[in-house]
Amino acid sequence: MSFQKSWSVARSLVSTKPFQRNLLTTAVGIALSANAFAGFPTLYGKVYLTAGQYDLEKNDFSLTAPGATTYRHIGATGIATELDTFVLESTGSRLGVQGDFDANAEVQVFYRVEYGIDVDNGTNSNGRELTQRNIFAGIRGDWGSLLAGKNDTPLKTLQTNSVLRSDIDRFNDAPLADIGSYLVGENRPDNVIQYASPILLGGLEVNIAAIQAEETGVEVSPTNAQDDNGFASGQSVSVVYGKSKWFVGAAFDRNVVTSDVFRALGEVSLGPVKLAAIYQTAERHEDVDSLGGFSTFVGTNGTNLGAQNGLNPLSEWDGATGNAYKEQDGYVLNALWKIAGPWSARVQYGHSTSTPTNDSYSDVDADALAVGVDYNFNSATRVFGYYASLEAEGDAQISTKATTDSTFALGLDFRF
Repeated sequence: MSFQKSWSVARSLVSTKPFQRNLLTTAVGIALSANAFAGFPTLYGKVYLTAGQYDLEKNDFSLTAPGATTYRHIGATGIATELDTFVLESTGSRLGVQGDFDANAEVQVFYRVEYGIDVDNGTNSNGRELTQRNIFAGIRGDWGSLLAGKNDTPLKTLQTNSVLRSDIDRFNDAPLADIGSYLVGENRPDNVIQYASPILLGGLEVNIAAIQAEETGVEVSPTNAQDDNGFASGQSVSVVYGKSKWFVGAAFDRNVVTSDVFRALGEVSLGPVKLAAIYQTAERHEDVDSLGGFSTFVGTNGTNLGAQNGLNPLSEWDGATGNAYKEQDGYVLNALWKIAGPWSARVQYGHSTSTPTNDSYSDVDADALAVGVDYNFNSATRVFGYYASLEAEGDAQISTKATTDSTFALGLDFRF
């Protein structure tokens, strides 16, 4: 993520009455003379809504005993419906304030305060109207920028190149289709100190993030020593280089949400078509129990019956509840085709292989497919339709059947 001059803020004062305009201008002048360094903030936001049909499956585990309320985690020979419903969802909507102002002739201050909003029902699953997204402040100059706060890791933002303004995850924020549904590494940690270089050599950018775990040092249990409390207990670094029709990048996370992750990607434009690929390998950090950072991008609750823990399609395949995996390898292949005028088409295939911490069970394979068509009114507004499916299959001792989650949805995406 780059924090260069594109954030400069400009405002126009418009009124239909000269007296009101002059009065407002005078008031603003007085305010600015009281604080010569004050800058006008910019209010911005995004509305991302989808309306679609879900068909989600789970392994049909049997009861632990007749009349019991708990379920086995092995021995399933079939699948059952986890969710079959039509829903309206808001998965990537946000509202924020950002701005910048000159501290002196060489240094500029910038800030962002951004919250997630649920357009469909007003509150999220915790009953809150707002959820924290990227919130930080920093300084920048010809040497680059330095920020502190809560922010996406350089590994997560690797797919969004600052030079080309391109997003390699063709279905970013789309329920069930976002790469976070089957790959770890999509993290937005707290307590981040991050440096971003200026654009060098016509297209090179480097991001370095130091993440503080802020553990207490007081042992909670023999397996939780709380000693991960030094400076930069987690680190995330990315390097990207891009030109007008291509870019490549690589990033590494160490001890970010219990995981060590390496991600490499690239994109090339061939006429009206963009082709892209992502490769990733991950493992748990040292002696922690499991990888972290799985997500489903599904906001609708499923049933409470059966052993599945929520709607993550990987959660049933480790022989117990939760997502206990020690390694993961995966890749993504996709294409974007600007058909003609406002129309474009997208297709994306992703695969991951996850190794359970329980050595009694074999790996879990996840295969994701998404296809969609967009109608772009302008650069900030589009309507779209897409189909996505995600199949997960693990050890036959757990289930002899694979589970397949799928959705077909229509959506609206606009920024202001």
